[in-house]
Amino acid sequence: MKVHVRKELTDLGIEFEAVADLCELSARKDPALKRWAKMDTIKIVACFERAVKWLFHAGGAPLQPERVEFLNMRTDSIESILGSLSECEASATEHEEIEPDKRGKWIPWFPVIDYERCANCKQCLNFCLFGVFGLSEQGQVQVQQPANCKTNCPACARVCPQKAIIFPKYTESPFNGDKVGTEDGAKLSELLGGDIHDILGRRGKCCGVSAMDAGQQQGASRLAKLQNALDIPQEVIESLSAGQIKEGNLKAGKEDCSNTEPQECNCKCKRGK
Repeated sequence: MKVHVRKELTDLGIEFEAVADLCELSARKDPALKRWAKMDTIKIVACFERAVKWLFHAGGAPLQPERVEFLNMRTDSIESILGSLSECEASATEHEEIEPDKRGKWIPWFPVIDYERCANCKQCLNFCLFGVFGLSEQGQVQVQQPANCKTNCPACARVCPQKAIIFPKYTESPFNGDKVGTEDGAKLSELLGGDIHDILGRRGKCCGVSAMDAGQQQGASRLAKLQNALDIPQEVIESLSAGQIKEGNLKAGKEDCSNTEPQECNCKCKRGK
């Protein structure tokens, strides 16, 4: 559809700017976002309105909704999109195209936060093991290291009680920015019956073992359940280092524990108790 829309606009002589990847522009806070946000009126042809709105916000260029018409290439028909765009005045100016930053091989997959829904519960901050989230000086959760996010992993969005976390490139609603329903968010404690960092930390004992005891089998089952429920790619699980697991435990308010046997552990983590 994207190619078709661009061709039609070119044939009609309508001025427009083409963007290879809006997420990438948001991540690097491209100046073009602010320029567009200041326009008296603008039509944005992209994905879901909620995703586009908060991508601009994350890029330091909040949109004024009354000035914007959002057109969704995922849900709107090409006829309706072209019908709306054909109302724009023709121009002799050739369209511009903003290319992505090609200095690295990073795929722009990262979350943006819908602050109209966010309750600042910090569950995402405590959950993420990759340092994607941080706190502002005012104590508000922010996406501070988007490049740290693991490609195709939407787990933090699935654990958000308010469904305030959006992955614009994800396929499933409402985590892709679609409208949010009335159902509750994921409740990890009920879903898994234990601490998520502990489950991930035990992954090494649950994988590649020919003869697992009952505890290891239970851990493997819980890890599989975690992956399925949160749609975590296997490569993300395999990429977790001991340091990241440790950091996750510390962020969750636990002390480091080097003991391997539950009965030997007397630290605050209460492992195995």
